[in-house]
Amino acid sequence: MEPLTTPNPDKFSRMLGLSFKGSNINGKIWIFVEEGMDFDVVDDSEQLLHGRFTCPRIPAPILISAVYAKCTRGERHALWEKMRDTTQVLEGLPWFIGGDFNTILSSRDRLGSDTNRQAEMVDFAEAIEDCRLLDPGYDGSEFTWAKNGLMERLDRVLISETTSQMFDAIRVTNLPRIASDHGPLLVRSRLPNTHGGGRAFRFQNMWVRHEGFGELVREDWIAPSEAEGLLNLKIKLARIKQTFKRWNKEMEEDFWRQKAALRWLDDGDKNTRFYQSWVKQKKIRLRIHKITTNGCELTDDKAIKDSAVEFFQNLLAPS
Repeated sequence: MEPLTTPNPDKFSRMLGLSFKGSNINGKIWIFVEEGMDFDVVDDSEQLLHGRFTCPRIPAPILISAVYAKCTRGERHALWEKMRDTTQVLEGLPWFIGGDFNTILSSRDRLGSDTNRQAEMVDFAEAIEDCRLLDPGYDGSEFTWAKNGLMERLDRVLISETTSQMFDAIRVTNLPRIASDHGPLLVRSRLPNTHGGGRAFRFQNMWVRHEGFGELVREDWIAPSEAEGLLNLKIKLARIKQTFKRWNKEMEEDFWRQKAALRWLDDGDKNTRFYQSWVKQKKIRLRIHKITTNGCELTDDKAIKDSAVEFFQNLLAPS
C-alpha cells in the first residue's frame, strides 16, 4: 500500500482488517498482512521495500518487493540497481516484485501523449532482463493511472522464474481506480494440483527432421505388442512417445526453439535458458483463467475443461 496520506497504521489496520507490518524508510510504502501471516523486512530503501512473506497456506516462504519509484529517470537508476542487487540474494525462493514503477515499458502502455520516453523504457527493460523477471500479463483495465487525459500503465507485477515453477497459475488483475489516480493491483496464485491427470501428448515438428525418424517409427510400429484392436494402437503410440521423449533431450535446442515460437536468432545459437524463459512466460500469459459460455462465466478449471470437451463433442460428434 502506498498512501498519500498522513501515516496512521492503526486506522488503516482497522479499516482493512489487516495487521500492519511496517513501512519503508520514507513512509511511502506500507505493508499489511492477514492474521496468521508474516512479513519480515530484508531490505529497506526509498523506492523498494523487500522482505520475506510466510503464509500457512503455501509450502515455503516467498520474497516480495513493493515498489514506489521516483518520478525522474535519473532518480530511478537507484531502483534498477537495487533490483539487480536483490537478485543476488534470492536464495532460490520465489520472488514477486510490483507496485508503481512510475515509467512505462512500451509505447502501448500510454495513451494521450506522444512524448519520447524511449531512454527510460530501455532502462526499465534492461533491469527486467538483468533480473530475469517474467511478466505474467494482466486482465482488467489497460491502464493503471490517469490524469488530465493522459493514461498510462505505471503499475505492474513481475515474477522470477522460480515463482513460475512453484505456482500452477498466477493472475494479475488491474482493478478500477476509485479514490486515487492509480488503480490497485490484485495478484492471485494457485499451487499445483498434485492429483491431476498426466500431461497431454503434443507432437513436435523437430522430430520429423531427425535422420532416424522414419526408420525408428517403422521399427516401433511393426514390433509385436501381444494385443489387438485399440489396445494394440495404444501400446504402439506409447512406445513411440517414449522414444520422442529421449529425442527431446538430444535435440534440446530445437525443442525449446519450437516451443518458444522464436525465429529471429541464428540457428547456431545454443541458448536454451533464453528459450526456456520465453516458454515459461508464454505459458503464464496464455493460461485460460475464465471463459464465457451460454451467458455464464466459468472460472473453475474443471468447469472450463468440461465446457471445452462438451463443445467439441457437439461439434465433431453430434447426436
